[in-house]
Amino acid sequence: MNLGERAKGWLRASWWRSVLWTVACLVSTTLAVAVGEARADRAAGRVPDEIASGGWLLLWLLGMGLIALLWWRRRWPWQITVVASVVTLATPLDPLVALVALMQVWIRSGWVAIASCTALVTAATFAATWRDTRGESAVESVWWVLFAGDQEAVMGSFAWWVPVVITAVVVALFAGIGGLRRELSRSQATGEGHRVVASRLADEVVRQGERERIAREVHDVIGHRLSLLSIHAGALEAHTRDQDERLSGSATLVRESAARTASDLRSLLEVLRRPDDPDLAEAVPGLAALPSLVDETVSHGMPLVSTVVVDGATHLDPPVGQTAYRVVQELLTNARRHAPGAGVRLAVVARPDLAVTIEAANHRAEQGPLTEGNGLTGLRERVEHVGGEARIHIDDAGVLRAAVRLPWRVAATTKELTS
Repeated sequence: MNLGERAKGWLRASWWRSVLWTVACLVSTTLAVAVGEARADRAAGRVPDEIASGGWLLLWLLGMGLIALLWWRRRWPWQITVVASVVTLATPLDPLVALVALMQVWIRSGWVAIASCTALVTAATFAATWRDTRGESAVESVWWVLFAGDQEAVMGSFAWWVPVVITAVVVALFAGIGGLRRELSRSQATGEGHRVVASRLADEVVRQGERERIAREVHDVIGHRLSLLSIHAGALEAHTRDQDERLSGSATLVRESAARTASDLRSLLEVLRRPDDPDLAEAVPGLAALPSLVDETVSHGMPLVSTVVVDGATHLDPPVGQTAYRVVQELLTNARRHAPGAGVRLAVVARPDLAVTIEAANHRAEQGPLTEGNGLTGLRERVEHVGGEARIHIDDAGVLRAAVRLPWRVAATTKELTS
């Protein structure tokens, strides 16, 4: 930290202001007690004593207690203001403690507290100023110290309008400083909020740029491979149409799968580019697309026994239905990859009373414990993201069993219509 930063940190600190106000209040309280005792002695016809009597000493100690409260004025602004004002009204102490606390009321409190405390401090300031301006010399009045050339000369009391003007000027000064600091604090808070928003937008721009870069890379690499696959599958289909019907059918299936995959890839890339677009999010397949997924899987030659029961899917929250589709897709893909040619059993039940349950079972070609790759790991993350649970294990017979349960959440539009 350089010298400039240290200086700025010191200026922003609040302890040094508390020290300065403590010293100022200590001086003003001592002067108020001294001149107050001199006025009391003159009123009683006594000769002023250089040593304060016990009562005035207790009053000075009370003033010290009020000064100590100033260190907590930021935590209890209006409470300290009220206490200091009441003490000033009831005793011959000066109002500086109440005025200092009033600044924090203007900075930190609501307008009701500001109006109430300002009126109370104004009354306390006027009372203290009126008492002080009744003094007839600099010995009996703090304000005469500022105007009297001869400290021993008897000047008499100030005119009645002087304490009014002094009260108005002093209260306006402290309240104005508090109001100005309030506006500065609000401006700083607003500026900080703008900086946070700007930082968030900058991060979003960076993330969007990264998504765009990934989308371009995926489109260029995977899209190119899929186009080549589709072209060669089409050529194979054309050359074998009259020679080998089975091979031609397989080539047709490969070409159609490549075309559908390219279409899905384009949809996913649009979602990657615009993740918050609701129209794109709704384009992701849901429960209604499960029959097509099952038919496509069977057409690829997988032995599949499936049961799909869907009731009330139109009222289901789309992210839950989309997660169910992706879970089924991953389970079938995992079975095709790790147990080619093996039979698969699939059961999907989606009902409001039973939620969404997905069960799948298939033999595995590999032996040994289950090792979850990116597919099954992503499956668990999808399920947990919507508040569901997934259990995947291999039983004693070497069968991979998966059980997934997703919560039944009603779509937001359905909630609005029912309410």
